[in-house]
Amino acid sequence: MATEIEIKRILDAPGYARLRAHLDTLVAPERQEQVNHYLDLPNAALRQNGAMLRLRRVGDRLILTLKARANVSNGVLRAQELERELTSADERAFWLQQPLRWTQAVARLGDWLELTGLAVLADRDEPLREVGSTANLRCVYRLPHGVDAWQQPLTLELDHTRYPGDVDRLELECEHADAVALQPVLEAWLTAQGVATVPATETKYAQFLRLAAIA
Repeated sequence: MATEIEIKRILDAPGYARLRAHLDTLVAPERQEQVNHYLDLPNAALRQNGAMLRLRRVGDRLILTLKARANVSNGVLRAQELERELTSADERAFWLQQPLRWTQAVARLGDWLELTGLAVLADRDEPLREVGSTANLRCVYRLPHGVDAWQQPLTLELDHTRYPGDVDRLELECEHADAVALQPVLEAWLTAQGVATVPATETKYAQFLRLAAIA
């Protein structure tokens, strides 16, 4: 199981526009129009066990992600993450079917359940349901020489996410194994560009649940 470690900074609209314009002068972005569909069992059994199951559409691509034990502290996310792109017609048809029963999904998830501590839910014979979705425009910037004193390749992701109730969240993400050491360098670089940010205090999924008023 992979451990995701990611810097997450929240921007206001002027800061987002300024940062995006500056990054556009450094490297051409990869634009991804994403729709994130969040799945759970009745009574929020996955969430109650500290997990998130997401089916993401990026154009014609479908990506299945299972995250567990997510925690955001001082703008750094740590989570256990298992992810795979659904490339075969069989896999795509299976995860898009309605209704999708959890007992069938268990066979497809295999040892993911063991690795995320969700094996206790393996015998539940209930349908998976979509609890909601978000739309996200992601601009991915791959910087071969990093920023300022951090002269190593970096990938910065600028997200403009639309949540329930027409609420927008503007966020900068940077996944990196040494996120704690990188964060002050990145903050100083952002300040030098005139971009103010604040550390994120929750994951996108947590914000979705809060804004959608899902208990």
